[in-house]
Amino acid sequence: MITVNNVTFNYSALGDEDTPPALKNVSLQIGEGETIAIIGHNGSGKSTLVKLLAAILHPTQGEILVDDMPTTANDERLWAIRQRVGIVFQNPDDQLVANTVIDDIAFGPENLGLPRHEINERINEAMALLDLESYASMAISELSVGQKQRVAIAGVLAMRPRYLLLDEPTTMISGQTARHLLATAHRLAREQGITVIHITHFMHEVIDFQRVIVMDAGQVIMDGTPVEVFARADQLQAVGLAVPMVTRLGQRLRQRGWSHLPDVVLSAEQLKVGLCSLS
Repeated sequence: MITVNNVTFNYSALGDEDTPPALKNVSLQIGEGETIAIIGHNGSGKSTLVKLLAAILHPTQGEILVDDMPTTANDERLWAIRQRVGIVFQNPDDQLVANTVIDDIAFGPENLGLPRHEINERINEAMALLDLESYASMAISELSVGQKQRVAIAGVLAMRPRYLLLDEPTTMISGQTARHLLATAHRLAREQGITVIHITHFMHEVIDFQRVIVMDAGQVIMDGTPVEVFARADQLQAVGLAVPMVTRLGQRLRQRGWSHLPDVVLSAEQLKVGLCSLS
């Protein structure tokens, strides 16, 4: 479990003077195997929160515990946290370090000092999960952005983390590749119990997550299921966010008398079923 206790973070501690806190008094509990989407406009604090969860940044006030270990630890516990919490950034070039696909995926396990047979096992497992077997010997420089993002995720998975943090990984890739990446993340949560925390600007990506956290001005303003969050469309709009188009369409149809539709429509398939029920 990850526990966030009354955390405030201010970049002024890093030399950026006269800035308001990026996070203010945030408290959360994140359980094993949960799938969580974090949404908010630019500057809402969501990326700062993820960097704090990964112990890249440390709270200015409050504490974050990863499996009861504080992220401010400066002993072997910090190394343990870095193994348990894997993060994938928006731009894969920010974290790819080797010349070839297989070498990049091997980098993490090799630095753990694992025996060669276990390193190979982890490489093969991660490549299979991301459908990268045919790319093993390719140079990173020859890959598309989407392929690079798959390699970055495979490199994190080869460390076998308990928590997978995705910091807007679908921003630079096509819709089909994005859907494949998110389907893989959901499968990892379902089959391996990995906690997935996904930051996104795309509301349609949120609907399949168990839990949605909405941030604004460094604070958590909503925390619930997609249905619970998107039911508050007016409040989302007030902080610069919109519900998925199909959800808005369902709301308008209900307002025009289609009362048999669900209060909150989350998918085109759900809307189609509702409309077909009239025939």
